[in-house]
This record gives sequence, structure tokens and C-alpha cells, in this order.
Amino acid sequence: MKYFLALCAAALVSLLIYFLLFGFVVSRPMVVDQLGEFMAVKQAYAAATPHPKLFVVAGSNARFSHSCAVLEDVLRRPCVNMGITAEAGLDWTLNATEKDLKSGDLVYLPIEYELYSLSRIRLYTLMDAAYRFRHDKASLAQRGHEGEIRAAFMFTLPLLVQSIGEATLHAAGVRRRFNLDTMDKQGDEIGQDGANALPYLSVVKSARVELPDSRHILDNPDGSQFAIVQFLDWCRAHRVTIVGGLPTIFSDQPVPDSAITTLKAFYAAHGARFIVMPNRSQYPRTAFYDTGYHLRQSAQIAHTRLLAEYLKPMLP
Repeated sequence: MKYFLALCAAALVSLLIYFLLFGFVVSRPMVVDQLGEFMAVKQAYAAATPHPKLFVVAGSNARFSHSCAVLEDVLRRPCVNMGITAEAGLDWTLNATEKDLKSGDLVYLPIEYELYSLSRIRLYTLMDAAYRFRHDKASLAQRGHEGEIRAAFMFTLPLLVQSIGEATLHAAGVRRRFNLDTMDKQGDEIGQDGANALPYLSVVKSARVELPDSRHILDNPDGSQFAIVQFLDWCRAHRVTIVGGLPTIFSDQPVPDSAITTLKAFYAAHGARFIVMPNRSQYPRTAFYDTGYHLRQSAQIAHTRLLAEYLKPMLP
């Protein structure tokens, strides 16, 4: 019995050290912590601009392929680009957007195809979970006990080594190629064009096409899809106009009609509209920066100007 109690005590001490280490000491300033920096800038711009305003919400497709600066100029309303990355939980981004919404605002959702069917387990263990467990524990309560527990136990020894490496590089002044300096005040990614795009020509040439599968695009309704549904219903109840749309991808093959029909019906069931532009938001590979969801800035601007004409009659 004595050895059993000693074993239990050792386990409890180990857990305590684990939680103190990963919950209050260790951080990853160049990758995970950057999520919070991006979000803070976007929310600050939202708080500083008057209503009615526009929001563009998705993963990195919003940030790279859509320009709120252009939408502001064309539609004469403040616009906040809430896109960060598909590696952050969509519910986190939607919840952050919801805090700044008021009646009369419009939200455009060019959500990446694979995010509609993302499972709950995967949703709860993306990068934002690590960020929030370390820096914003209170917000994890929105995911309930399961979300809190999954976030708490997603750390490993290799991550500890990575955090030490990142802290060292960060202290030496090393920065990632995407940072606050490559983002404008509205939250758009800028500068992803010209000479900056040359190193990724081969990457874009060999990248796979992100075509949606209409048979499975709405799988796992308790994951990201549930977060989207909650957001759509909240917006409808608070007189916020929601417009769904297609994310930008390569034009190698057209987006199937069946997938578009499925997404249209999904949004319509929750009182939202849906935009399908003639090109189905598809462009030649030469228009992309480093992946099918990331347009070069020149194409980003052209795509957004086209989008603005479709959004204009939908403005409240």
C-alpha cells in the first residue's frame, strides 16, 4: 500500500509539473503565439471602426485571397479580415468575430472546403488550443470540459524542444516570413507577389487541387460544421447579414455542381445567402502564391474587386 501511495503521489507531482510547465512557462513565440498577435490586431481594428461594417472570415484563404482594404474602398464601409489560418479552430475565429458584430453588419465566409467536415477531436486539438491553454485559458470554457481536457494534454516532449528553439530564434530577432509586418491594418496579407513568390513556383506547380467532395463535405456535423451552424443562427437572430462563398482554388478542374448545390442548401437552411461567381473562385496556378488557397496580391485584389460587385446589393 505504501508503494501504491508513493506512486500516486509521484503521478500527481508529475501532473502538477506538467501543467505548470505547459500552462504558465513554455510558449512557442514564432508559431503558436503568433495566432494571438494576429487576432489582437484584427480585433483592435474592429473595435476602432464604426458600424455598419464588413467582416471576411475563414482560415488563411480569407487573409491571403481577400482584401478588406479593397472592400472598404469599393463598398465604403470598414472591413475587418478575420482570417488567420486553417490550423486554428474555426470556432475560435467565429467566436472572436461575434463579439464585434452588430445589427446591420455583413459577414462573408469563403471557408476552406475541408473545414466543413473537420471532426470535433481535430477541431479541439488545433494550434489555437495550445495558444489558449497557455495564454487565454478562460476562452476554452466555450468548448466545455472535453475541449479543456484535450487542450491540456496535447503537449509532448518534442514540443518542449521546439519551444526552446523558437524562443532562442525569437530572442535573436528571427521572424517568420508571415508576421505583423506583412499584414495591413485591415488584417489582409500583403506583399505575397513578384519576387516574393518566385521561391514557391515549383510548390504551386505540384500542389494538389482542393476540390470539394459533395458526398463528404458535410460529414462530422459535431465538429467545425456545428460551430458554423451556431454562428449562422446567432447572426440571423441578431440581424447580421451572412453571405457564404467559395474559397479560391486552382482552375485545373471546375468545382462540381453537386458540391455548390450542397453548400447553397446548407447556408439557405440557416437564413444565409451564398455567392457563386462565374469563375467559381478558381484561377490559373500562376495566380497563386504558395498554395491553392493563397492568391498572389495582384490576384487577391482582382478577385476582391469582382466579389465586391456581388456583395454590394446584399449590404443591409
